[in-house]
Amino acid sequence: MTITETSSSLLKQVDYFEGIGGIKPATEIVAGANLSIAIVGKQKVGKSWFAATAPPPVLHYDFDNRAESLAGKEGVYVKTLIDLDQSRPTAFKALEMDLSILKYRKSKGLPIPRSYVFDTVTYLKNFIINEQFTQGLASRTLKLSPTSSIKLTTNWDAVNGVEAALHYLITEYGQLGNIIFVFHEKAEKDVTESKPDKAVYTDQITVDPQHLAKILSRFNEVFRIQIDTAQKYIVTCQPGYEFNAATTLKLDKTEEPDFQKMIAKHQAKLNQKQA
Repeated sequence: MTITETSSSLLKQVDYFEGIGGIKPATEIVAGANLSIAIVGKQKVGKSWFAATAPPPVLHYDFDNRAESLAGKEGVYVKTLIDLDQSRPTAFKALEMDLSILKYRKSKGLPIPRSYVFDTVTYLKNFIINEQFTQGLASRTLKLSPTSSIKLTTNWDAVNGVEAALHYLITEYGQLGNIIFVFHEKAEKDVTESKPDKAVYTDQITVDPQHLAKILSRFNEVFRIQIDTAQKYIVTCQPGYEFNAATTLKLDKTEEPDFQKMIAKHQAKLNQKQA
């Protein structure tokens, strides 16, 4: 046996990690066993409807105040979370309270939802910032009328805080079941070439706001949903010129927007390979 060769029998016999917990062979990892998904798309292209096709029961967090878009969906339970008063935010606290209850139920072997949808992150980030204002995040006040005003962030602490909060939600809810985070899309701004008085754009599509694009690396599946020229809803599953989609599932370049059909196709291809 050469220095670069290792027999399969040796791999089976030697315990390389004695005393180290949490390690398992990659051959035992199953793609799609617990889904972590990002959906990106324009407004009104069916993002919420697509997300709600996740394996049921589905807990669908609605941050856009558009629960009616899910009317009639079987196996989907919708909870609308918005801040009615920016000075007294409630949305992010409610998420954390739900998380605590769900983790407790799981620890006791009680039933919990199979899938969790966060729709959309574009609005959720505002509620995260509202919560940060209560903790002393720097802000300035913008008057909207003689009787109303809003707080705006003044530094990058808000950006870092939103990213940290999203990482927290992805990690914690990801331990409960499938997670689907929904983003609005926008044209990608070229931050190097753009000037204060003139924005320059690349040919790429990214998430809105753009600084959250780095969050996409936390998801195994990154899909873009569109309506094509034939007025048909399609989901891009693999990277292309406009958008860097990604998947660990055995899917075609584009698919019908139905997660359960996509999972079934993946499983069928796995079974075919193993046969």
